[in-house]
Amino acid sequence: MPSSQKLTGLFIGAGASYETGMPLVWELTDELKKWLTPAKLRALNLSWRAQGGGHPDIVIEDLASVLDRPEMHYESILGFLETQYRRSSPLQQEYHALYSWLVEMVYHIFRLRHLEWAGYIGKSIPYLEGIAKLAAANFPLWIFSLNHDVIIECVAAKYCIPLSCGFTDAVVSFPRRNRAGAKIGELKAQTITAAELDRGMQFTQPGSNGINLLKIHGALDVFTFRDGKDLVKLLPTEATVAGVIETLRAANDELIYIDPRSPGPVKATNEIAYADDAGEMQFLRRSLLAGAYKFDNRRSQVLPSRILDHFRSNVNFVSTLVCIGYGFGDLHINQIIRDWLEFNAERQLEIVGPKVNSVPPFLLHLSPQVSLVDATATDYLDKATGIVRSKRELLEKRLGLWIRRSPNKVQAEKDLVNLLKEHQESVIAASARKLATFPVRDGNLDFSVHGQTPEQVLQELLEYNDNSYENSLEAFLQTHTEHS
Repeated sequence: MPSSQKLTGLFIGAGASYETGMPLVWELTDELKKWLTPAKLRALNLSWRAQGGGHPDIVIEDLASVLDRPEMHYESILGFLETQYRRSSPLQQEYHALYSWLVEMVYHIFRLRHLEWAGYIGKSIPYLEGIAKLAAANFPLWIFSLNHDVIIECVAAKYCIPLSCGFTDAVVSFPRRNRAGAKIGELKAQTITAAELDRGMQFTQPGSNGINLLKIHGALDVFTFRDGKDLVKLLPTEATVAGVIETLRAANDELIYIDPRSPGPVKATNEIAYADDAGEMQFLRRSLLAGAYKFDNRRSQVLPSRILDHFRSNVNFVSTLVCIGYGFGDLHINQIIRDWLEFNAERQLEIVGPKVNSVPPFLLHLSPQVSLVDATATDYLDKATGIVRSKRELLEKRLGLWIRRSPNKVQAEKDLVNLLKEHQESVIAASARKLATFPVRDGNLDFSVHGQTPEQVLQELLEYNDNSYENSLEAFLQTHTEHS
């Protein structure tokens, strides 16, 4: 039941994770379309046919036609395939198979973004420290997420915040194996059965410290198993940001099943085939929900629809809901937010995002309860929780975003390496000039000639290093942002 304590909760969409390196809808769409061109799709289908599979030309050409439409992002492309599947046709299953395959491609784009950008994510997580501050002021902090990423898990690991995702304390283990099939370790996971999910998810109770995280549209580390009836959430290999991300790599590279009749791990569309401790083949089905018909009873549902019911129920624990980076494009979500806001005149909704300037039409009648904040996620969190960033932190955040947005990241990294090299050479030269002003006596520098102690000289050199770095970084950003 809702608590009498007035809590602030977060509702986060893709924009909330953008500054940590995660793609927005159109960025992911561009990446997908650059890889999956109509010509590539046709070539893939020919190779599938050569292996005894493949799809009819009419189905392939349907998908090719929407890949060519610039107004359609990846969610709408998936929605097109779902719509074709829902229509009465002998080709229904062909469309559904392509839909499942494309969802798997989206999964891998997100997964690889974590692995390839692990260093960037690690450096960016401190700019989400405001979440840790909110967790220290709300018992617990509720976070409702539409994102598939593991950024909130990274924040919890970084700041040692207890995290509950509604799963039970029951833990299962999955054998990690090398390419020869030999066991090399285990991945542990929390579970929740279908019956337990129906009774209620097991979140941290009111008045307790921590974060309650409900991922509404599935996640990279959440799977269905036991014939799709139950859910598991993989646990980090260690309680660090790197450990959270390493789990994603291990799950996809080391949960494998080697078919003795053919070389190499068994591949399954939108599933991970793995060998249990007895050597029997089992499956973990990926939980991502994407497309136009999330939580629709007429679709082949991966994630149980009860998840949406738990959002509808648990959002009542908060009196202020801060929506960060959400574009209000999901009707099933919008209706729940509207119902929540209509129920009590004291409830408040804050909508946060760059250039946010209007109340969504479906909430216009509730405008007195809605406030708009034109800010990025990290800027909002800093201001809301009283975090004041140093000049160096602000410059490094700008640098990260410049690299993030650079169309040529290889060249951007080369430019940064050159900057750091020039800075290091400048500091070494300045330090040498400073030290040359002190005479040598008995084989040691005599710092007393200028009335300084060795500690004072060291502090002066360190301050010069900091100031020089900030000045170099500021000049670098000014030059590169002007020409970008």
